[in-house]
Amino acid sequence: MNVFSLLLRVSRGHFALAVVLGVISGACSARLISLINEALTREGPLERGLVLTFVGVGLLAMVTRGVTQMLLTRLNVGTLYQLRMRLSRRILEAPLRGLERVGSARVMSALQEDALAINQGLAHLPTVVISAATTLGCLMYLAWLSGRVFVGMVAVLVLGLSVYGLLQRRSRVFLQRARTQADLLFQHFDALTRGIKELKLHRRRRGAFLTEHLEPAAGAIRRLFTRSADLGMLGQSWAFLLHFSLIGLLLFAFPAWGEVDRRTLVGYTLVVLYLQAPLDTLLNLLHLLLRAGVAARHLEQMGLSLTEDGAEATPTEVPEPRAFQKLELVGVTHAYHREDEDRPFTLGPIDLTLVPGECVFLVGGNGSGKTTLAKLLTGLYWPESGELRVDGRVMTDADRDGYREYFSVVFSDFHLFEHLLGLGSTRLVARAEELLRRLRLERKVRIEGGRLSTTALSQGQRKRLALLTAYLEDRPIYVFDEWAADQDPVFKDVFYRELLPELKAAGKALVVISHDDRYFALADRVVRLESGRVVESTGMQQVS
Repeated sequence: MNVFSLLLRVSRGHFALAVVLGVISGACSARLISLINEALTREGPLERGLVLTFVGVGLLAMVTRGVTQMLLTRLNVGTLYQLRMRLSRRILEAPLRGLERVGSARVMSALQEDALAINQGLAHLPTVVISAATTLGCLMYLAWLSGRVFVGMVAVLVLGLSVYGLLQRRSRVFLQRARTQADLLFQHFDALTRGIKELKLHRRRRGAFLTEHLEPAAGAIRRLFTRSADLGMLGQSWAFLLHFSLIGLLLFAFPAWGEVDRRTLVGYTLVVLYLQAPLDTLLNLLHLLLRAGVAARHLEQMGLSLTEDGAEATPTEVPEPRAFQKLELVGVTHAYHREDEDRPFTLGPIDLTLVPGECVFLVGGNGSGKTTLAKLLTGLYWPESGELRVDGRVMTDADRDGYREYFSVVFSDFHLFEHLLGLGSTRLVARAEELLRRLRLERKVRIEGGRLSTTALSQGQRKRLALLTAYLEDRPIYVFDEWAADQDPVFKDVFYRELLPELKAAGKALVVISHDDRYFALADRVVRLESGRVVESTGMQQVS
């Protein structure tokens, strides 16, 4: 994909109109040069018609140039907007496992680094189009002025531009390598921000991180960009030499090969001198267009890699489910690779049943598959085998989005949005203020215009705010992944002995991932996992 194909995706009609107007502008520039040449070589006084033609063509060139730039600027802004939105939609449509495989660092690199490169390239595209149109118009005038001289000049241009093209292709290779290295650099930036406390506490670790990871990646990008830029500058120097070589050929070589009249010679020399500015512009901006093209291809590949497991079915607008009678996992399995393990880890087969008003504790050691099972249960991962059933109906890929609407979840690695997204009704805001008091946060957080006044709180308090959001969603099934791990002993007891029983009494099904064995007796069932399999299930119902 290149920047021109991006513009065509946004609006073929506007792009075609901009090109047509650009060509007219270029033709006007060529006509102005021909009028100047005619005035310079004309014997006697200037005719009024020549002057009026010059003024009219100049005005037309100004208008078409301005309209072309305005059209392309609007296309540029629209293209960048659509790029960002399309990638954002692909992120939302991609399976969670695909997103986890790609990693947040690569996604942020695409949204920031690639979008910036494309923006820089598109911002100069109007100038490139005008310069290219001007160059094309002038070449057409030269061909009309003298076909024989034009053929000789084109032969020299083809030879010179072939060398220039080789340099630019090599420059593009270095740009592509630098873009690949940028993903690695963003991973290090991610580690820098997330691990800042650990780095500040350990001098040798901090030094090793800088010298062994961050600095080599940044240095590699610097070297690759430098090599690419050097080749670009070498290409521009070659073009500069080619430009004055053409003038030398016009003045000294072509007259020696055959008679060239003064009008033709002056015209060619004038046009070649005039073309120096637009050609310099084209060559100077070509490097930015190459970077934009590399970034556009990388964005496209990123979008494809996010969905290589198959994009999720487009959700349809259906009412949110408010109740269910029985939810079943029947022989579900899910396999994935974990760090430092050669063989894939397989969860299942799992058989599990949930009913309203029941509290199930999901327990097991670290790495036993509890969180993975929670993601399978909630539809974030889709079973590789087995079935998900709701009230006896088997869920298909087309049902995935609607199936997820049964669940309110607070994961251990939750994200807390500042705004009450999708929960901004007056009734829910009043309910949120009541819950702030219940969660003992009314002195720290306020609801202002549908948003939380602050999220800069302790982890335990942030989890309470995440719980508030889950309460507002008011869905049939609640899943809590180590929610009480960051709470003080008093509020931990409130969670297990007051909040969970209240949700049960309201008819909610509860799945609680926990290591707090002192509260296991409060569960209706305790399901224990080891190495991805259910090894024990005690309580009201049995799970195999």
